[in-house]
Amino acid sequence: MKIAKTRLATSALAVLAATSLTACGTQTSAVSHTVTSFPGPTRLTTKILNEELAGKTPPIVAQELKNSGKLLKGEVVPGYPNGTTPGNAATYFHFTASDIARLKAGHYTAGIVMHTMGAAWPHLQVEGITNTLKKFGIRVIGVTDAHMDPATQVNNVETMISEHPSVIFSIPVNEITEATAYKSISKAGIKLVFMDNVPVGLTPEKNYVDVVSANDGGNTIFAVKQLLKRVGTHATIGDQTLATDYFSVVVRQNAFEKAVSHYSHLTVIKSTFTSPTQQVYNNTVDMLTAHPNIRGMWLAWDTPAEEAVAAEKALGKHIVITTNDLGPISALDLAEGYISADGAQQPYYQGVAEAESAAYAFLGKKVPPYFEWPTIPVTPLDLIPAYRRVMHTQTVPADIIQALRQRIAKS
Repeated sequence: MKIAKTRLATSALAVLAATSLTACGTQTSAVSHTVTSFPGPTRLTTKILNEELAGKTPPIVAQELKNSGKLLKGEVVPGYPNGTTPGNAATYFHFTASDIARLKAGHYTAGIVMHTMGAAWPHLQVEGITNTLKKFGIRVIGVTDAHMDPATQVNNVETMISEHPSVIFSIPVNEITEATAYKSISKAGIKLVFMDNVPVGLTPEKNYVDVVSANDGGNTIFAVKQLLKRVGTHATIGDQTLATDYFSVVVRQNAFEKAVSHYSHLTVIKSTFTSPTQQVYNNTVDMLTAHPNIRGMWLAWDTPAEEAVAAEKALGKHIVITTNDLGPISALDLAEGYISADGAQQPYYQGVAEAESAAYAFLGKKVPPYFEWPTIPVTPLDLIPAYRRVMHTQTVPADIIQALRQRIAKS
């Protein structure tokens, strides 16, 4: 694999791939380099999309959604469960009627200390935790928003401790500077369950119950495989990632680099960003202008991927873009063919597992230190059922439905 660093001016379904999602041809001109990332529907894909639009999930799609790949060991990241093989959060927890009665009799309470509430992901996490705790008679006494500021979150932790909940659920902004504050939770006799990240120096059983994560490495591997399936392994591709060490992004970037390292004829144009919005837009414009032979791009999550889409549209180009995470905007980009594939998390169900972890701890049952929720593999052909699963809703936005109908109409 050849790595090239850019100097920037502004700092499918696997089963159907052979019939409908193979890498497409390119058209090169002095003006632009075009790759069609979502080919027009074939008879088979049209049938699948029509069934999904009618509210059904075809068997071939249902099987693909289960084909999420294996869970990966923890990465070498500060605070992350290094080298620990995760349990499967989708299958581990089971509660009897007697268990639930004991939990309700315990009159437990919970506090939730979030890094931010400014996206769909934290809202789905909180919803999953809250709804699950209700089944056990556990009341949530408060939810805080740190606005991605470590000092604010330390204050939120201290305030929540003073409220004396039975358990605190949290995702740290900074796993190093906030470690002392999080150690104070167990010292106060309060149980602690982490989302995604563990502060440095904390150990399970002593300081916290467990950590529940997405399969970040597996999500990335799916996205990279889908990218290379479309552009080939002799192509030039872009890689944009966060300049600072944020745990889940580090895990994803490590997985990307490992996945592409197997291909000696693949050239990777790398850039970094500190802001996932305007800076990524500018980076993408510069990358595609300086390297008109770029055929595809991977970005660590959907917000920067959406900016890359906007940039390629402004340039009149269309490359293959894959990413991680799914939301209403990235789902629309998938429906329209601007994002080709997405290795998605299941934030609502991560919240379910976090609540179940706390319940097991209250019951005195064994809780492994590390759980992951499997990848949801998203392509335009499984977008409707995948969106419903990831967003924990039966309602798919009208603009996404309309975009898929337009694809069918072109057949």
